[in-house]
Amino acid sequence: MWWVDLTILAEGLDEWTPTDENIARLVDREDYWLNSEYRSWITDPDDPEVQAEKTRQKLLGVKPPEQPMLWPVAVRPPALQQQLVQAVTQAAEKIAAPPRKKITITEFLRMRGN
Repeated sequence: MWWVDLTILAEGLDEWTPTDENIARLVDREDYWLNSEYRSWITDPDDPEVQAEKTRQKLLGVKPPEQPMLWPVAVRPPALQQQLVQAVTQAAEKIAAPPRKKITITEFLRMRGN
């Protein structure tokens, strides 16, 4: 009877073990690494737009976070997934609104390339 086999497979699916979470975190890190590598492959550091954006961020005092933002992309139980997404979203909102640094007119004109 095939339904017995499915019942055996379904048993224990409601338990999320530390091993399951460790594997999910490895998937999250692998996804982060691959996306970071891909961005480095397609970004030309000599592109004037890239250089202008780096200058703009430097003048405004925008710095990357101390720790990488690992978005939970692995499949987890829905309640845990929602909790992790909420935590990462809150952390990203804090980083997205850094304290604004005042800049001089000279710095502004240099940022615009004038």
